[in-house]
Amino acid sequence: MLHYERMGNKGGDTIVMIHGFLGGSDMFHKAIKELEGEYDIISVDLPGHGKSKMESDAYTVYDYAKAIAEVLKHEKVANATWLGHSMGGYITLAALEKGIADIDKAILAYSSAAPDSTETQKKRDQQKSDIELNGVKAYIDNGINAFFGDNPYSEDVEFASRVGYEATAEGLQAALDAMKSRPDQTTFIHEVSIPILVIEGSQDSIVAPIETENIAVQKITTDTGHLGMLEDSKAFAKAVKQFLG
Repeated sequence: MLHYERMGNKGGDTIVMIHGFLGGSDMFHKAIKELEGEYDIISVDLPGHGKSKMESDAYTVYDYAKAIAEVLKHEKVANATWLGHSMGGYITLAALEKGIADIDKAILAYSSAAPDSTETQKKRDQQKSDIELNGVKAYIDNGINAFFGDNPYSEDVEFASRVGYEATAEGLQAALDAMKSRPDQTTFIHEVSIPILVIEGSQDSIVAPIETENIAVQKITTDTGHLGMLEDSKAFAKAVKQFLG
Protein backbone atom coordinates (compact mmCIF):
# COMPACT_ATOMS: atom_id res chain seq x y z
CA MET A 1 0.00 0.00 0.00
CA LEU A 2 1.06 3.58 -0.58
CA HIS A 3 2.57 5.52 2.28
CA TYR A 4 0.20 8.25 3.41
CA GLU A 5 -0.56 10.57 6.29
CA ARG A 6 -3.98 11.40 7.65
CA MET A 7 -4.29 14.59 9.63
CA GLY A 8 -6.58 17.48 10.43
CA ASN A 9 -10.22 17.53 11.50
CA LYS A 10 -11.71 14.03 11.34
CA GLY A 11 -15.16 15.61 11.53
CA GLY A 12 -14.61 17.68 8.40
CA ASP A 13 -14.94 16.81 4.74
CA THR A 14 -12.13 14.60 3.48
CA ILE A 15 -9.57 15.95 1.00
CA VAL A 16 -7.21 13.50 -0.70
CA MET A 17 -4.03 15.29 -1.78
CA ILE A 18 -2.11 13.81 -4.70
CA HIS A 19 1.24 15.31 -5.58
CA GLY A 20 2.79 15.80 -9.00
CA PHE A 21 6.03 14.86 -10.72
CA LEU A 22 9.11 15.54 -8.58
CA GLY A 23 6.75 15.84 -5.64
CA GLY A 24 5.69 13.99 -2.53
CA SER A 25 3.08 14.38 0.15
CA ASP A 26 5.30 16.91 1.93
CA MET A 27 4.90 19.32 -0.99
CA PHE A 28 1.49 20.23 0.44
CA HIS A 29 2.77 20.91 3.95
CA LYS A 30 2.16 24.69 3.89
CA ALA A 31 -1.34 24.32 2.43
CA ILE A 32 -2.19 21.57 4.91
CA LYS A 33 -1.39 23.91 7.80
CA GLU A 34 -3.94 26.33 6.35
CA LEU A 35 -6.59 23.64 5.88
CA GLU A 36 -6.21 21.08 8.66
CA GLY A 37 -8.37 22.99 11.13
CA GLU A 38 -11.45 22.46 8.96
CA TYR A 39 -10.76 19.37 6.86
CA ASP A 40 -9.84 15.71 7.20
CA ILE A 41 -6.75 15.43 4.99
CA ILE A 42 -5.15 12.34 3.49
CA SER A 43 -1.91 13.03 1.65
CA VAL A 44 -0.26 10.20 -0.29
CA ASP A 45 3.18 9.42 -1.66
CA LEU A 46 2.96 7.89 -5.13
CA PRO A 47 5.10 4.80 -5.90
CA GLY A 48 8.81 5.59 -5.88
CA HIS A 49 8.17 9.01 -4.30
CA GLY A 50 8.52 10.03 -0.68
CA LYS A 51 8.21 6.93 1.50
CA SER A 52 6.23 4.78 -0.97
CA LYS A 53 8.00 1.85 -2.58
CA MET A 54 7.63 0.69 -6.16
CA GLU A 55 5.42 -2.40 -6.25
CA SER A 56 5.47 -2.68 -10.04
CA ASP A 57 7.90 -1.91 -12.84
CA ALA A 58 5.39 0.30 -14.65
CA TYR A 59 2.30 2.34 -13.84
CA THR A 60 -0.47 4.14 -15.68
CA VAL A 61 -2.50 7.03 -14.27
CA TYR A 62 -5.25 4.45 -13.70
CA ASP A 63 -2.88 2.27 -11.65
CA TYR A 64 -1.99 5.26 -9.49
CA ALA A 65 -5.69 6.02 -9.00
CA LYS A 66 -6.42 2.43 -7.95
CA ALA A 67 -3.56 2.56 -5.42
CA ILE A 68 -5.06 5.71 -3.90
CA ALA A 69 -8.50 4.07 -3.80
CA GLU A 70 -6.93 1.23 -1.78
CA VAL A 71 -5.76 3.75 0.80
CA LEU A 72 -9.27 5.21 1.08
CA LYS A 73 -10.77 1.74 1.45
CA HIS A 74 -8.25 0.97 4.20
CA GLU A 75 -9.20 4.20 5.96
CA LYS A 76 -12.92 3.49 5.45
CA VAL A 77 -13.43 6.75 3.55
CA ALA A 78 -16.49 6.46 1.33
CA ASN A 79 -16.54 9.91 -0.27
CA ALA A 80 -13.87 12.55 -0.68
CA THR A 81 -12.66 15.51 -2.65
CA TRP A 82 -9.57 14.62 -4.68
CA LEU A 83 -7.04 17.42 -5.01
CA GLY A 84 -4.43 16.61 -7.62
CA HIS A 85 -1.40 18.74 -8.38
CA SER A 86 -0.10 18.52 -11.96
CA MET A 87 0.33 14.75 -12.52
CA GLY A 88 -1.98 14.30 -9.54
CA GLY A 89 -4.62 16.08 -11.61
CA TYR A 90 -4.16 13.57 -14.43
CA ILE A 91 -4.67 10.81 -11.86
CA THR A 92 -7.79 12.50 -10.51
CA LEU A 93 -9.31 12.72 -13.99
CA ALA A 94 -8.44 9.06 -14.57
CA ALA A 95 -10.24 8.10 -11.36
CA LEU A 96 -13.29 10.13 -12.35
CA GLU A 97 -13.38 8.73 -15.86
CA LYS A 98 -13.32 5.08 -14.74
CA GLY A 99 -15.28 5.52 -11.50
CA ILE A 100 -12.33 4.16 -9.54
CA ALA A 101 -13.43 5.93 -6.34
CA ASP A 102 -16.39 7.91 -5.04
CA ILE A 103 -15.31 11.49 -5.65
CA ASP A 104 -17.65 14.23 -4.46
CA LYS A 105 -15.66 17.11 -5.93
CA ALA A 106 -12.29 17.48 -7.63
CA ILE A 107 -9.58 20.12 -7.62
CA LEU A 108 -7.09 20.20 -10.49
CA ALA A 109 -4.16 22.33 -9.36
CA TYR A 110 -1.75 23.51 -12.04
CA SER A 111 -2.76 20.58 -14.21
CA SER A 112 -4.15 19.81 -17.66
CA ALA A 113 -6.74 17.68 -19.41
CA ALA A 114 -4.74 17.44 -22.64
CA PRO A 115 -2.42 14.54 -23.49
CA ASP A 116 1.28 14.91 -24.16
CA SER A 117 2.16 16.28 -27.57
CA THR A 118 4.61 14.33 -29.70
CA GLU A 119 7.28 16.85 -28.77
CA THR A 120 6.57 16.46 -25.06
CA GLN A 121 6.64 12.66 -25.35
CA LYS A 122 10.13 12.90 -26.82
CA LYS A 123 11.09 15.20 -23.96
CA ARG A 124 9.87 12.61 -21.46
CA ASP A 125 12.17 10.02 -23.02
CA GLN A 126 15.10 12.44 -22.80
CA GLN A 127 14.26 13.14 -19.16
CA LYS A 128 14.31 9.42 -18.41
CA SER A 129 17.76 9.19 -19.98
CA ASP A 130 18.98 12.20 -18.01
CA ILE A 131 17.85 10.63 -14.75
CA GLU A 132 19.51 7.35 -15.68
CA LEU A 133 22.76 9.06 -16.61
CA ASN A 134 23.08 11.78 -13.98
CA GLY A 135 20.89 10.67 -11.09
CA VAL A 136 17.90 12.14 -9.31
CA LYS A 137 19.65 14.97 -7.48
CA ALA A 138 21.36 16.42 -10.54
CA TYR A 139 18.13 16.16 -12.53
CA ILE A 140 16.17 18.06 -9.89
CA ASP A 141 18.87 20.66 -9.35
CA ASN A 142 18.89 21.39 -13.08
CA GLY A 143 15.13 21.71 -13.45
CA ILE A 144 13.39 22.68 -10.23
CA ASN A 145 13.55 26.45 -10.81
CA ALA A 146 11.27 26.12 -13.84
CA PHE A 147 8.49 25.04 -11.48
CA PHE A 148 8.46 28.40 -9.76
CA GLY A 149 7.28 31.84 -10.79
CA ASP A 150 9.35 35.01 -10.76
CA ASN A 151 11.66 35.64 -7.80
CA PRO A 152 10.83 32.60 -5.67
CA TYR A 153 11.90 32.39 -2.05
CA SER A 154 15.15 30.45 -1.81
CA GLU A 155 13.79 28.42 1.11
CA ASP A 156 10.84 27.27 -1.04
CA VAL A 157 13.17 26.18 -3.83
CA GLU A 158 15.38 24.34 -1.36
CA PHE A 159 12.37 22.68 0.24
CA ALA A 160 10.93 21.54 -3.10
CA SER A 161 14.34 20.16 -4.02
CA ARG A 162 14.55 18.16 -0.79
CA VAL A 163 11.10 16.70 -1.40
CA GLY A 164 12.17 15.74 -4.91
CA TYR A 165 15.38 14.11 -3.71
CA GLU A 166 13.29 11.53 -1.84
CA ALA A 167 12.09 10.01 -5.13
CA THR A 168 13.91 7.11 -6.70
CA ALA A 169 15.11 7.10 -10.29
CA GLU A 170 12.70 4.24 -11.00
CA GLY A 171 9.81 6.16 -9.48
CA LEU A 172 10.47 9.25 -11.58
CA GLN A 173 10.95 7.23 -14.75
CA ALA A 174 7.68 5.36 -14.14
CA ALA A 175 5.92 8.68 -13.59
CA LEU A 176 7.29 10.03 -16.86
CA ASP A 177 5.96 6.98 -18.69
CA ALA A 178 2.56 7.33 -16.99
CA MET A 179 2.29 10.96 -18.06
CA LYS A 180 3.47 10.13 -21.56
CA SER A 181 0.79 7.45 -22.00
CA ARG A 182 -2.10 9.26 -20.32
CA PRO A 183 -5.31 9.68 -22.31
CA ASP A 184 -6.77 12.81 -23.82
CA GLN A 185 -9.26 14.07 -21.22
CA THR A 186 -10.30 17.28 -22.99
CA THR A 187 -13.67 15.86 -24.07
CA PHE A 188 -14.22 14.43 -20.60
CA ILE A 189 -13.59 17.79 -18.90
CA HIS A 190 -16.23 19.34 -21.15
CA GLU A 191 -18.80 16.72 -20.13
CA VAL A 192 -18.05 15.97 -16.47
CA SER A 193 -20.93 16.80 -14.13
CA ILE A 194 -19.36 16.83 -10.64
CA PRO A 195 -18.05 20.18 -9.37
CA ILE A 196 -14.42 20.78 -10.37
CA LEU A 197 -12.11 23.61 -9.40
CA VAL A 198 -9.19 24.39 -11.69
CA ILE A 199 -6.40 26.36 -10.01
CA GLU A 200 -3.98 27.96 -12.46
CA GLY A 201 -0.78 29.90 -11.95
CA SER A 202 -0.38 33.19 -13.79
CA GLN A 203 3.36 32.44 -14.04
CA ASP A 204 3.08 28.70 -14.66
CA SER A 205 5.28 27.70 -17.60
CA ILE A 206 4.87 23.94 -17.09
CA VAL A 207 1.27 23.29 -18.21
CA ALA A 208 -1.16 25.01 -20.55
CA PRO A 209 -4.46 26.28 -19.05
CA ILE A 210 -7.56 24.09 -19.16
CA GLU A 211 -10.11 25.61 -21.52
CA THR A 212 -13.77 24.66 -21.11
CA GLU A 213 -17.22 26.24 -20.97
CA ASN A 214 -18.57 23.46 -18.74
CA ILE A 215 -20.52 25.18 -15.96
CA ALA A 216 -19.46 22.46 -13.52
CA VAL A 217 -15.87 23.67 -13.82
CA GLN A 218 -14.77 26.75 -11.89
CA LYS A 219 -11.43 28.43 -12.42
CA ILE A 220 -9.24 30.59 -10.24
CA THR A 221 -5.74 31.95 -10.79
CA THR A 222 -2.99 32.41 -8.24
CA ASP A 223 -0.11 34.80 -8.86
CA THR A 224 2.38 31.92 -8.81
CA GLY A 225 4.21 29.41 -10.91
CA HIS A 226 3.55 25.67 -10.98
CA LEU A 227 3.91 25.14 -7.23
CA GLY A 228 1.29 27.58 -5.99
CA MET A 229 0.49 25.51 -2.90
CA LEU A 230 4.07 26.17 -1.80
CA GLU A 231 4.66 29.64 -3.26
CA ASP A 232 1.43 31.16 -1.88
CA SER A 233 -0.19 28.65 0.42
CA LYS A 234 -2.68 31.18 1.81
CA ALA A 235 -4.11 32.03 -1.62
CA PHE A 236 -4.15 28.35 -2.52
CA ALA A 237 -5.97 27.37 0.68
CA LYS A 238 -8.43 30.24 0.30
CA ALA A 239 -9.37 28.97 -3.18
CA VAL A 240 -9.90 25.47 -1.80
CA LYS A 241 -12.04 26.70 1.09
CA GLN A 242 -14.21 28.87 -1.13
CA PHE A 243 -14.80 25.98 -3.50
CA LEU A 244 -15.61 23.45 -0.81
CA GLY A 245 -17.58 25.92 1.29
